[in-house]
Amino acid sequence: MSQRPNPTKRRTRSPLRERRGRARSDQPGRLAAWATGLALLFLLLTLLALVLVPMRLQRDVEEVRERIRTVLEPAERLAERAQFWQAREMEAFYSFLLQGDSESRLRYREAWAAEEATIDTLRTLTEGMSINVREEMANLVPLSFSWHLGHQEMLSQELAPENPIPAPSAEDIAARLNLDRATYAEVLSAGEGLRDALSVERNTIEREMTRARFLQAEYTQILVFLGLSATVVVLVLAWRLRTLMKESETRRWEALRARREADGLLRATGDGVLGMDLEGKCTFLNRAGAELLGYSARSVVGRDVHQMLHHSTADGSPLPKEECPILQSLESGKPVSGRNETLWRAGREPFPVQLSIRAMMDGPTPRGAVLSFTDMTETRAAETSLRQAVRARDEVLAVVSHDLRNPVGTIFSAASLLLTFDPPPEKREEHLRAVKRSAERINRLIQDLLDVARLEAGALTVHPAPLDVDSVLFEVKGAYDQVAEDKEISLQVEIPQGLPPGWGDRHRVVQALSNLVENALRETPKGGRVVVGVQADEEAGGLRLFVLDTGPGIPPQDQDRLFDRFWQVSRKDKGGAGLGLSIVKGIVEAHGGDVWVESSVGKGSRFWFSLPAGGPPD
Repeated sequence: MSQRPNPTKRRTRSPLRERRGRARSDQPGRLAAWATGLALLFLLLTLLALVLVPMRLQRDVEEVRERIRTVLEPAERLAERAQFWQAREMEAFYSFLLQGDSESRLRYREAWAAEEATIDTLRTLTEGMSINVREEMANLVPLSFSWHLGHQEMLSQELAPENPIPAPSAEDIAARLNLDRATYAEVLSAGEGLRDALSVERNTIEREMTRARFLQAEYTQILVFLGLSATVVVLVLAWRLRTLMKESETRRWEALRARREADGLLRATGDGVLGMDLEGKCTFLNRAGAELLGYSARSVVGRDVHQMLHHSTADGSPLPKEECPILQSLESGKPVSGRNETLWRAGREPFPVQLSIRAMMDGPTPRGAVLSFTDMTETRAAETSLRQAVRARDEVLAVVSHDLRNPVGTIFSAASLLLTFDPPPEKREEHLRAVKRSAERINRLIQDLLDVARLEAGALTVHPAPLDVDSVLFEVKGAYDQVAEDKEISLQVEIPQGLPPGWGDRHRVVQALSNLVENALRETPKGGRVVVGVQADEEAGGLRLFVLDTGPGIPPQDQDRLFDRFWQVSRKDKGGAGLGLSIVKGIVEAHGGDVWVESSVGKGSRFWFSLPAGGPPD
């Protein structure tokens, strides 16, 4: 017998190096995912700032305007009024000096009282103003007091009807008038100083208001630019992320095949390992192989391997020895790696395997071969499940991309209009509200995805509390009244009398009902009817809430899958990622309730879910 050539040696990578390589290959995908998440967060923050910053600046402008109206303008009028009363006092005092009559003194005191009231009010208004205004006010008050004090000596003399005060001489009147005019001039000067300070204060505040308006326009332009930039970055990163995910999936499958081959060579004991001599007789079988084949390790030694476990194909037809890949590899000396074949157990039961064959060498001389095989039953099932999961993932990515594109387009259009034109305030507010609605739509989609992730992780929590079911139903109705009106659909609420008390997480119950109402409005045609209501659950003692629509109905064969994640009866013209009903199911089950549907094709559907009776612990 001629000596066979050495089998071809193939260099394999260690599992540790493979894992490190996969980690490096997956790193761009993880970085792209992080970058996309950060870009989305930045976009949402920019949109929020685009709404809130102009509102805040506008509020500041209104506050300044209100301050001018309620403080500065009244203060200016009061300062002018104080000078008016001072003039009246001066006139009454001169009259008293010349005539010495009680009527002049009465007019003086009335004018003085009015001036004091005016100055008291003016002092209150100027307390929060600049130090210049307060200094002028502090200068006016003592001067006015000193001026009035100089009048009191003459005005305090008692008058009797039969004995009026003798008229002073002309020289006394002239001296008194000269002294009083000097003091009055100082009072008038202080009053003018106060009015000038108030005017300066007003000019300063008006400059602040002008600056706030300028900042409002400038910040709006900056935020619009940032919003557009973030939108472009999100779109680019989303496209790149999708590409990286496909590449990562391809590399993952390649790594899986390489790992299976390495397992057959370096970790044969983890799979079935069978040794053969040069004649195709079994020399040994490890424990894993014995369990897979249903033989004991001793009973197979010396038996023909082909006749024992590879005698037929998967469909049961005989496999000739000349076509047996195991014997062909043994005779040629060529290794076989990762070949999908069918082996037969001791009970004549076939099962799929992936086998590898390597020559056993004693120095340069071959002594036989090692057959390692892996049971692929579970792997085939896992591959089927994985293909379904990948298909569902691609579908939801396509839907999410579509659902993100519409609000992003709205944001882009509104932002372009705001940048290109200078619309009136009501139009600007309309565009900003459109931006806000689009941002809320994006946020709802992200929240749905986060809720699905929580459901997958079992982390969706509820916080039950006493529940006012009536207000919950009307809250949901109010949220969709405008949508129903736009589609010309009647949206109604049905609440019977004598309901037991409700118990549940209000936010989550509103979320579940909102998802059902949104689906019902989407499916119901123009002129249809949607009813959201509640009934007492007499058997369980809790409540049963429902949403009824007059839409096309759901075929019976689709009702079992209706609450599966990412699944819809028909994706044509529907919109949404198919998450709403699965989220409803998760919320209801978290409350300990059930969800189901009653539907007839052509008549509509009624979705139910129950809330068990409950309450705080005793």
